[in-house]
Amino acid sequence: MNEVIYDCRWTNEADDQFVKDWQFVENQVFENFTDEFIKRKYFDNIYGPSIMAVAYLDGKPVGADALWRNDVDGKLAFLSADTCVLPEARGHGIMKGITQHEIAMAPPDSYIYGCPNKQSYHGYRKLGWNEAKLYAGFFYSPKKYAKEYPEKMPYEYAKWWITGTNKYHIKFLGHYYVVVKFDSFPFWYTVLLAEVDKKTAALYPRFKGFSLFFYRSRKPIINFGVFNQPIFHIAWNDDPQKFPYWKIDGFCE
Repeated sequence: MNEVIYDCRWTNEADDQFVKDWQFVENQVFENFTDEFIKRKYFDNIYGPSIMAVAYLDGKPVGADALWRNDVDGKLAFLSADTCVLPEARGHGIMKGITQHEIAMAPPDSYIYGCPNKQSYHGYRKLGWNEAKLYAGFFYSPKKYAKEYPEKMPYEYAKWWITGTNKYHIKFLGHYYVVVKFDSFPFWYTVLLAEVDKKTAALYPRFKGFSLFFYRSRKPIINFGVFNQPIFHIAWNDDPQKFPYWKIDGFCE
């Protein structure tokens, strides 16, 4: 029959069955969407309600996505996050349909952005979203970094979302930064997420050991081969000057 039905709701209007359907699809693809994680990300969100969407193929939940409330520069903003379609449902235009329903629900003056993986990247391009590339930049100057990213990560945001055992802080020339160490990267390669104040830095243990620190820059500062691959920022209203890269989904979970 191949009948596709889309259900798109604000999180403060979502019932238990809807959330379970959304969680079922996510866990078929990503396997780490626990009740606690969903509650923290979507229902304890410091900015307000997000938009969740589920696609049903012949009555079975097969696609899921969200416009995750994640304001930018004090402006109402949503990050297109947790996009997935089950393998047996691909080829039915489900990702496009979900995205169109979400966009229709979002307030017209909101800023919508995303950082898709390889599977969803071309889908966003086909939808006409703009692209802004971010590169691996070598961190060596607080002044140069602050010129590119003047906004410090607020304490409230860091306490709510920037959690996990692989988050640390460093102090460099009187400035504090939150950094993250990924197991898949070499021991000498650490990603700097954001500048913070001393109070926020104290939320995380101090980084110990040797490493070079990199951050996502709008300009390719130095070439380290695979580490200079761009991150794609797809936005309905492309304004990368307003976009702190620590709000990219995936760096801060």
